[in-house]
Amino acid sequence: MKNPFQGIAESFILTVGITPPTPEKERAATIFISAMLFGTILFALAVGVFILRRII
Repeated sequence: MKNPFQGIAESFILTVGITPPTPEKERAATIFISAMLFGTILFALAVGVFILRRII
């Protein structure tokens, strides 16, 4: 059974079309890609909240 984060990273790799990591680097790539995607989502939410607070 795959880790959900591995599935997210694999989907990202296949969607974007980047070269898949070697088996030795797969864990580090999974952590990096998942952290970057969640960081982007959190940043977008923070900007949205900031803009909404400035409007209201």
